[in-house]
Amino acid sequence: MAEQNQTITVYSVASVGFFGFENGVFTKISGSGNIPTVITLVKDGQDNYSLLQYKEPMDGEGYRDSIHQMFPKNLSRDLFAGKIDTSDLVRQQENQAGAYLKTIGRKDPVQIRHVEKQFPTINVNASNKLFTDYCKNDTFLNKCPYWIGTREVLEDGARYIYETSQSKRTDGDDQIAFRKMQTTDHTIVKEKVYRIVGNEPVLESER
Repeated sequence: MAEQNQTITVYSVASVGFFGFENGVFTKISGSGNIPTVITLVKDGQDNYSLLQYKEPMDGEGYRDSIHQMFPKNLSRDLFAGKIDTSDLVRQQENQAGAYLKTIGRKDPVQIRHVEKQFPTINVNASNKLFTDYCKNDTFLNKCPYWIGTREVLEDGARYIYETSQSKRTDGDDQIAFRKMQTTDHTIVKEKVYRIVGNEPVLESER
């Protein structure tokens, strides 16, 4: 951090995370990696600070040069040498996510690392049709997980569980079921069940 007159420049590494529920875990589903940032604040007569400038490095080929321009020499050197400790960013994001869960009365586990997923074990061509082609034109299927498990979606202020499951029929064919359920009692709101016949997913039932 550097201060000059009424202006303060903060040199930092920042990370943004957007969290969601996957397989019962509140996890980071999108966001950024660790981004070097320079934040310039100005202080008024009442010692209040306001943002004057927020700057991130350029992407691509201009990244390295922009870092050198933005940061003092010693800090830019440490950044490229991997000497800046960013491990606390994970703790901060998980703590903030846990604090949010408390505000909505939830006690689910929080982890920023990737949630382990099990994927459908069906014919490859049938899988591509079902999880790629069909999902393009079906909003319901597109909201269901592409893995065997669950995810939650907030719709009009209400949370719903979207589930994808796989089972075997009595005739030996694989079956993939997609469900939308209420979070309170798992009442099924919508469901589509596909039977896998060779290379083709065939819609067996819908409600």
